[in-house]
Amino acid sequence: MNAAPASGPEARIEERAISQPKEWISIPLRTWSVCLFIVWDLSLVVAIAVLWVLSRRNNGFVSVGYALTAYGDTWRLSLLWTALPSLVFTCLGLHWGAIQSAASGRQPFIELARPDGAPASRTVLLDYQALISLVRLCKCFQNRHWPLFLAQLAVWSFNILPPLSASLLVASMATFQQPIPIAMTGSFDQSFMNGTMDMRAVLDSVTAILVHGAGYIPWTDEEYAFPPFLAAFDTEDGSPPTNTTTLTANTTAHSAYLSCAELTSGAEFSMNASQSTTADGIVGKVIMSGTDRGCAVSQEFTVAEIQEVYFTTTAEITCGIHASYSRLLFTYGHFSRTSPTLLSNLSVISCAAGYRVTAGDLTVTVPSSFSGNSTAPEILGFTPTSPPLDSRDLAFGFWRQFELKLFNSLAFSAGTTWATTDFGTVALYRALQLQHGNRARSTDNSIVLRGEFLAKAVADVFTSVYSIGMATAGSVPEDENNQREQRTGVLKTEITRLYVVPAVAATLVAMLIVLCGVAGLLLWYARSHETLLYEEPAGLLAHAALLLGSELLAAVKGVKDADGFGGKVGDAGLKVKSKSRKDGERGGHSVADDRQWRMHPRGVKPQIVRVVPE
Repeated sequence: MNAAPASGPEARIEERAISQPKEWISIPLRTWSVCLFIVWDLSLVVAIAVLWVLSRRNNGFVSVGYALTAYGDTWRLSLLWTALPSLVFTCLGLHWGAIQSAASGRQPFIELARPDGAPASRTVLLDYQALISLVRLCKCFQNRHWPLFLAQLAVWSFNILPPLSASLLVASMATFQQPIPIAMTGSFDQSFMNGTMDMRAVLDSVTAILVHGAGYIPWTDEEYAFPPFLAAFDTEDGSPPTNTTTLTANTTAHSAYLSCAELTSGAEFSMNASQSTTADGIVGKVIMSGTDRGCAVSQEFTVAEIQEVYFTTTAEITCGIHASYSRLLFTYGHFSRTSPTLLSNLSVISCAAGYRVTAGDLTVTVPSSFSGNSTAPEILGFTPTSPPLDSRDLAFGFWRQFELKLFNSLAFSAGTTWATTDFGTVALYRALQLQHGNRARSTDNSIVLRGEFLAKAVADVFTSVYSIGMATAGSVPEDENNQREQRTGVLKTEITRLYVVPAVAATLVAMLIVLCGVAGLLLWYARSHETLLYEEPAGLLAHAALLLGSELLAAVKGVKDADGFGGKVGDAGLKVKSKSRKDGERGGHSVADDRQWRMHPRGVKPQIVRVVPE
């Protein structure tokens, strides 16, 4: 009669005694560890992609400073966005190095677990961890261990990723624009540009600017006069933000120009002189008459031997609408006894005036008190947004009084050799400045000014006189109690922002995706290829336990007992044949011969045994 099967605690003890223990896998190679690496890897991919998109959409993804002061020391903040990415990738590389090392150490036991075993070169003689990286890569290729081959390449990639990631983020100045309300605090009235304006004060300013290089007066540049305005900043005290750079407002600019032509003697003008002799020498009355673009022009002036240079300035305001209304006439010459006209080096210049009002965008700096008082900003530029309009008739007939006023003040300076008006003096100084390096000498060794430089100088002075005169005499301030004209400007601010470098980001993302695939492959390889390891082979005791009772110990003993043993039980020593075998006698066997090795599960303790081919 058969005995009944055991039950109760004795049966459970017997079952535990004969059951196989769970396979041991190194911690870095366990599923949760590799999955953690994959999650970390994909998180970096997502983070880089998100920062890349934010950087493109928002002109940088965050505002930063250049330095941080703490405990009396100044720290460069750039270390944060260069060292931090490098540190993250370095830590990721350490994690991958542990995974790759664990997979390399496990590979011989995978080969030993094969049913038919594997050669000694891939089992008991294989130690990837003892090889340098280049040799290890070649050995993986030789043994066709493709997952380990790719894992080793991935280890090499982490020598590139940390320094490359240090260049992922770069700080640069970004310009932002925002609308801001502005109030016009002044306007222009051309009717004030009349005979009562102080032309000498205006010409003094022009001389300082054009001749001596002084700065422009507030709300003017070399061409335009602009109505003043103030901005309302959205701050606690109403002052501009510290990072503000420019303010652009749509406004109207006033300007005036001269279209000058040098008349040709005989064809466009004629000149006659009647002379007489006095106690001071020869004195002559000169009459010039001619035609310029449909306008009859003439001048009458006196010359004398006691004066070297003459520059006569007059205004002709009866040309009519068909001939651009008026002409400003300038006759330049040196007194000459031998000339029929008593003048040599003669230049006659006739200029038609034009007055413009232009709508456009004015860009100015933003001083710290721009919103609080009359501090004027620096003019940075003016961009017309529409064709200029003729402003001659905005104030009826103002141009007549203005042009006649130009030449009403006479100048006398003991340091000059010419006789002319205040306007003419400024124009001559400007012409001398323009002609520097391109001047000729007359027979009396005085400087001869050429007609093209005189025409350019006259036009420059006229434009500056008009813009400065409009900004001073023609300016009408708006009363604060009255409703000021409200407009909208554009405030520009510059902020240091962090940008993602596209080329670096694309390279990092591509490499991270490849690493994620290699990690997935290595995880699959580890889960689909088991070993017969049930404990960690750490230390001499654990390795001795693996060899206890195995045929490998006998093979090692045979090698050590063989003749010619060199004292090293390694790859070279295990391949040593005994002397007797070399002589044809029966001798010891080599571990690395044509035999294969595998781990045979004998009970709960596997042993390494030979597989003898049939």
